[in-house]
Amino acid sequence: TEFQHIDELIRRIALSVFHIGIVLKHNGKIVRQYRAAQTTSQIEKRLAAICSESFVKTALRFENAECLAENKQFKISGWISDRLSPRLLADVQYCYINGRMIRDKLVNHAIKQAYARLLPDGQFPGYVIYIDCAAEQVDVNVHPSKHEVRFHQARWVHDYIVSTLMGTLNNED
Repeated sequence: TEFQHIDELIRRIALSVFHIGIVLKHNGKIVRQYRAAQTTSQIEKRLAAICSESFVKTALRFENAECLAENKQFKISGWISDRLSPRLLADVQYCYINGRMIRDKLVNHAIKQAYARLLPDGQFPGYVIYIDCAAEQVDVNVHPSKHEVRFHQARWVHDYIVSTLMGTLNNED
């Protein structure tokens, strides 16, 4: 059980720093090896190794940036599963803010809302989402584990995530 937690942590870290190679060993044997990724194809290989080939084949890549306040950029990017490829488990759900892994209620609610009418009950979207914003726009000291954050303009952030994801899902080919 402890090794599985370590393995999951390494996967989360590997998704946050593509440019760094990571090797996980257990009892002297290499269990996981994520090579440094610079090109799009290398990044997609790492993504497939962590999230699955099927996720990468059907995932929709997106990137959107806007000015939040006082010329501070708010950028959201990543991959989300298309409407025809829901998952039976909530196993591919990774979110990062400024490179930090998070599990945040506001972000999770926004993602659920974007998929609300698209997925049947008991099925889940897959996603790897990166949010980049000015440090003063988000408080990372909300919870001791540092996995929860608080946005200073929470409603705007929520609506922006929903509109970006819905726009991506509606524009898929």
